Amino acid sequence: MAKIIDGDNLNVGTEITIDTSAKTFTLLEAGNLVFKDGVTLQALYSKFIKLWETAAYNQFPFPMYAIDAKSGQFQFGTDGSSFSGWKPANDSTRQALRDGGWNEYTSSGALARQYVGIVSLGEVSADAQLYYQRASTDAFSNFTFTDEVNEGIQVYGDATADATTTTFDKRTFFKAYCREEQKTYSSSTLADTGQTATGAYTVNVLLANADDLNTLVADAGIGVAPYTGINVSYYSSARSIDINSASDDFPFSIVVEGNNATLQQIYTKVQYLLRQATDINSASVDSAGEKIGKVQNDLMYFVGPDLYCRQGVFVQNIDANFLNNIYFIDDNGTARQYNYASAGNLTFNSFLTSGGTGYYRMYITDSVTGTDDYGTSTAITVNDKDGNPIAGKIDAASKPFTFAYDTNTQGGRTTPVTSPDDDVPVTVVAGNKGVAKPVVATGTISRSKGIVISLVAEQDRAYVA
Repeated sequence: MAKIIDGDNLNVGTEITIDTSAKTFTLLEAGNLVFKDGVTLQALYSKFIKLWETAAYNQFPFPMYAIDAKSGQFQFGTDGSSFSGWKPANDSTRQALRDGGWNEYTSSGALARQYVGIVSLGEVSADAQLYYQRASTDAFSNFTFTDEVNEGIQVYGDATADATTTTFDKRTFFKAYCREEQKTYSSSTLADTGQTATGAYTVNVLLANADDLNTLVADAGIGVAPYTGINVSYYSSARSIDINSASDDFPFSIVVEGNNATLQQIYTKVQYLLRQATDINSASVDSAGEKIGKVQNDLMYFVGPDLYCRQGVFVQNIDANFLNNIYFIDDNGTARQYNYASAGNLTFNSFLTSGGTGYYRMYITDSVTGTDDYGTSTAITVNDKDGNPIAGKIDAASKPFTFAYDTNTQGGRTTPVTSPDDDVPVTVVAGNKGVAKPVVATGTISRSKGIVISLVAEQDRAYVA
């Protein structure tokens, strides 16, 4: 069935019953009426007009008043000149009404309930469960039916006028969400369509989604590394974040732990967290308190290969190959970015990795100053982007490294870098006592990602402890 837009498709005794004594009407899911499709308020009004042409009904007060069908403004319990107390018999009847909002008045003229007609604009995926908040501090509530929204949501109630409701007034805020697994997210507030408050009329919310090509796994794949180590911390006061140097600190109130994952992996976990009906705040100190995932603001979005963080959101511990594909805005509204960091991997054969006891170290092969090169007693160990030596134990077949290409001044380099002449020739040494002979490999650090320097050692059968 489709949405009923013609009152003639409402048949008394099948799709609708009318209790003139109680002054209530009930919509029934039968015949032409499917509740998910519903019936427009205009069709219901037109049906009442036709019924009240007859003596069987016009001996009673008319049930409702239409202010303007186009903007979806209707009233129950009044005919526009007097009050009668007519109203829907139950909430399932109210949930089947479409294309408008309404007031419900008592016979004495008191406003008992008010409903805003929420209608979504945009296409969403099949069976998407949209949800909403009526106050910024509210828990979320699901819309009654899945897919696009067209439903009256109660925003005002007076228990003294109607004992079947509670007393509340939530007409100054409304936010709706569309967040589905492996789909793009959207949310919409009153301001998005020029409204400042809800009331007994139609309010459109801008909600749509599409396949999200940047979410790498479905929910079932989140329970493994690196996803298990990715989390979000919300702080009550800004953290001072060192982006590029000790004197380069900026304020951020939300910090995402990236667990050395790729940007898409980080984004995938964050999107997962933002669909959770539980607290997602991992802050252990200076916590901003409980943060239910489903009602938190979006934290990041992709434009092509680049990840943009919302204001106040910082991501730490990122796979070094993606450091220059992420953009931040600090709490003060100033754009921030990592200085360019070259990135790559040192790879080792099985003799070097055996036992996890091997060593490696990277030296400058040919410095600008012509001194302190590999092969001299003052050879310079190359530092990574954080100023730490690129050296250590060989505990994996591949070891990532970074290099602050724009700002590293080792060996007499001048910054900022202006030409490819600033590429850095390097020599990497490695060995594994008693297993692998010492080996040397050379390479060049350029202003790029994905640099690979391979070290392949011979087995050492001659060493004696």
